[in-house]
Amino acid sequence: MVSSEVKVLVVDDDSFVRDMLAMILGTGGYDVTTAGNGADALSRYSREPGIGLVISDMNMPEMNGLELIRNLRGAEDDVPIVILTGNNEISVAVEALNSGASDYLLKDENIQDTLLLSAAKVLEKHHLKRQNLQLMRDLALKNSELEKSNGELLALNALKNKFLGIAAHDLRNPLTSIRGLSEILIGETFGPLTEEQKEYLTIINTTSDEMLSLVNDLLDVSVIESGKLELLIAPRSLKEVIEERIRMNTVVAERKGISLQSGLAGPDEVPDILFDAHRIAQVIDNLVGNAIKFSPPGSSLLISLAREGNAAKVSVCDEGPGIPPEERSKLFGEFQKLSVQPTGGERSTGLGLAIVKKIVDAHRGSLSVESQVGSGSTFSFFLPLDSGVEECGREQFGTHQEGK
Repeated sequence: MVSSEVKVLVVDDDSFVRDMLAMILGTGGYDVTTAGNGADALSRYSREPGIGLVISDMNMPEMNGLELIRNLRGAEDDVPIVILTGNNEISVAVEALNSGASDYLLKDENIQDTLLLSAAKVLEKHHLKRQNLQLMRDLALKNSELEKSNGELLALNALKNKFLGIAAHDLRNPLTSIRGLSEILIGETFGPLTEEQKEYLTIINTTSDEMLSLVNDLLDVSVIESGKLELLIAPRSLKEVIEERIRMNTVVAERKGISLQSGLAGPDEVPDILFDAHRIAQVIDNLVGNAIKFSPPGSSLLISLAREGNAAKVSVCDEGPGIPPEERSKLFGEFQKLSVQPTGGERSTGLGLAIVKKIVDAHRGSLSVESQVGSGSTFSFFLPLDSGVEECGREQFGTHQEGK
């Protein structure tokens, strides 16, 4: 703070000392006004705006320096105050500082230097204090605004999840009927069909199946984000669940000429662990389904299970186009579309990997992706071998353990 910007009130009952102090401060560039005692100083302080520093003698008639401090501080005024005295007893300095003085100086032969140094020091400290207070007020205001915005966003997100849940639930039943009835008609249960009729019914069946997949994904997202996902935790063989999902996905893979291969560790390496079989099957289906979708005909997929540290590692490795590095951060977001396209014209909801991440997170697990453009990708998820998933699930996703 530049001294010329500061008005200083000098208070001393000795006119010689008062004038000397004013002169010293004047050489430092300060704007100086004076008072002969504490009472006069209070009156002048209230009448003259802009006083930024008070320098007062300790012992004065009518109102001494301590009383002046108490009056100013009692009015909740934080103006810096420097007390001057000829008494070098430490108790006097302690009393002044405890009363609210910013600094304490002796009237001695060094007063010219010490006064200017003290004035600069207390003003700088006061300036920093005010800056900090303003920053704290600004921060409190920003926090309040953020809390309000966060509350509004949470309310909107809850409304969105409720809407998605209702809409998806209302759509699922008619879509299931459309898909089922179209399959019956395609099977010529009610008589032979023309090729054109078969073509149209196949389109209806395929489209309704895709829509049903989207609806189911929307329902999953709605349940997970609303915090109502219930995991049915029980000790199970991860190897058996993977083998079942490989069998279920083989038909889809063979339609594209893709072979599914596996390398699964046995129970000696990966023992039974706690997880929700239905949800982990969903994770595997999403990862394998994605790999099939983006793999060229004639390629192979490798699904593996191994132990890595204190976790079971499940990996799905494909021979697809790979994922550009700049797009990998978007992989597990909702409704994300990447530059790579399915090799068979399949449609994607943009929700599969987002659901995978949320389910794995609910199991206190983790995900990793390794990919090289032109050489395929490997998606892996890790599940802890210990039983900590039960506590994590209960806290975050309303999990309960079967049999309890």
